[in-house]
Amino acid sequence: MKLIYRQLFVLVLVVTTASCTLAPEYKKPELPIPDKFKEASNAWILATPSDQMQRGEWWKSFKDPVLDDLMQKTNINNFQIQAAVARFQSAQAFLAVNNAGLYPQVTAGGQGTENRQSIGRPLRGAGQPNIYDNNFIGAGVNYELDLWGRVRSSIDAASASAQASEQDLESLRLAIQTDVAISYIRMRSAESELSILQRDLALYQKQADLMNQRYREGINSGIDFYRVQGLVESGLVQQKLLETQRAQYEHVIALLVGVPASSFSIAPSGLKVLEIPPIALEIPSTLLERRPDVAAAERRVAATNADIGVARSAFFPVLSLSALGGFQTANQANLLAAPNAFWTIGPTAFLTVFDGGRRSALVDQAVAKNSENIALYKNTVLSAIKEVEDVLVETRNRELAYKNVENSLMYANKTYDISTARYKEGITGYLEIVDAAIEKSKAESQQIDFQSSLLVNRVRLIKALGGYWMP
Repeated sequence: MKLIYRQLFVLVLVVTTASCTLAPEYKKPELPIPDKFKEASNAWILATPSDQMQRGEWWKSFKDPVLDDLMQKTNINNFQIQAAVARFQSAQAFLAVNNAGLYPQVTAGGQGTENRQSIGRPLRGAGQPNIYDNNFIGAGVNYELDLWGRVRSSIDAASASAQASEQDLESLRLAIQTDVAISYIRMRSAESELSILQRDLALYQKQADLMNQRYREGINSGIDFYRVQGLVESGLVQQKLLETQRAQYEHVIALLVGVPASSFSIAPSGLKVLEIPPIALEIPSTLLERRPDVAAAERRVAATNADIGVARSAFFPVLSLSALGGFQTANQANLLAAPNAFWTIGPTAFLTVFDGGRRSALVDQAVAKNSENIALYKNTVLSAIKEVEDVLVETRNRELAYKNVENSLMYANKTYDISTARYKEGITGYLEIVDAAIEKSKAESQQIDFQSSLLVNRVRLIKALGGYWMP
C-alpha cells in the first residue's frame, strides 16, 4: 500500500509540473506609432537611448538648490506618495498570498479534553464509561494539484497587478513632483513681477509727489498728477493680487511637501534662480517604455489576460492530495505509543456539475474586462502622444515668439528713454513719459510670463515623456 501511494505521489508531481494553463497566450497590444513627433522643432536635439537619464532626479536639470531640497522633502513626506507606496505593498502582499498556492498547506493541532456522555445516547455500548478522556495530537497536509493552471494564472494576474501598482506609484510620484516644480516656478514668477511692480510704484510715487508739488505751485495742470497717482493706486491693487498669488503657491508647495502651510515659508528670490534646461526628443516607441502610466496600463492587460485562465479553470475538477496523521487515546498515558497512531492519505476531487451558467458568465466577464483594458491601454498611448505633441507645439511657438518679446521690450525701453529726454528738453508733456512707462512695464511683465511658461513647459514635457533626456 505504501508503495502504491508513493508511486501515486510521484506521478502527481510529474503531472503537475507538466500541466498547462488555460489563459490565452499573452501578446502585448499593438498600436500604429509614428516614427517621430510632428510638432518637434528642428532646433532641438534628437536623443539616443545612451542619453537617457534616470527620471528620479530630473528636477536637477533646472539647477536650483532650493527646488532640489523641496523635491527631496516631497519624496519623503508627501502623504499621497506614502499612500501609493502602501497600495504597492498591499499588491506585493497579495502576490505573496497567491504564491503560497504553489506549496502544500501544513496544519497541526492537538487537544486534551475530559468528556461526559449522556446515559441515553443512541447506540451507546453497555460497558462505556460515563466520563472519559479524549487526547489527540496530529498534523495534516493538503496540496492542490494545479493541473489546469488555476494557481499559476492567479499568480500571473497578481504579479502583473503588482507591477501595475508599482507603475502607478511612479506615475503619481512624477505627477506630484511636477506639481511642486510648476507651483515653484509660478511662485518665483510672481516674485519677479512683484519686483518690477515695486520698482515702478516707487518711481510713480516719486513722480506723483513732484507733479503734486508743481500743481500746487501752479507750474503745471493737475492732469499730470492725477494720471501718475492713478498709476500708483492701480499698482497697489496689482501688488496685493501678486502677493496673494505668491502666498497661495507657497501654500500649495507646503501641502505637497507634507508640512503645515502655517509653519512653511520660502525666501523670495525671483525667476532668475531657475535655468531653462535644453530639450532632447525621443521617438514615441521609446515613450511607451518610459511613461509609468503607459506601463501600468499594459500590465493591467496582462493581469486580466491571466484572469481568463482562472475563470476557465473552474470548468475542471479541483484535485488535491491530502494526508492526516497523529496519535489519539482515551487516557493521558502513552499518547505517543505506536498502537495509538492513526493516518489517512489519498487524493480528492471536486467538480461543480451545475451552477446555472455562473462559470460561463465569469469567463465572459474576464474576457470583457481584458478587452476593456486593451482599449484603455491603446487610449493611454494615444493620450500620451497627444500630450507630448501639445507641449511641443506650445513650446516651439513660445520659443519663436520669445524673440519678439525681447524686441518688444527693447523698443519699449528705447521709447521710454526718448520720452524722458524729450520731457527734460521741454518738447513734450509728462503724460508721454507715463504712457512709455506703462508700455515698458507691460513688456517686462510679458517677458517674465514667457520665461515662466517656457520653464513650466519644460516640466510638462518631462512629465509627458516620463523623464528627462540629457542631450
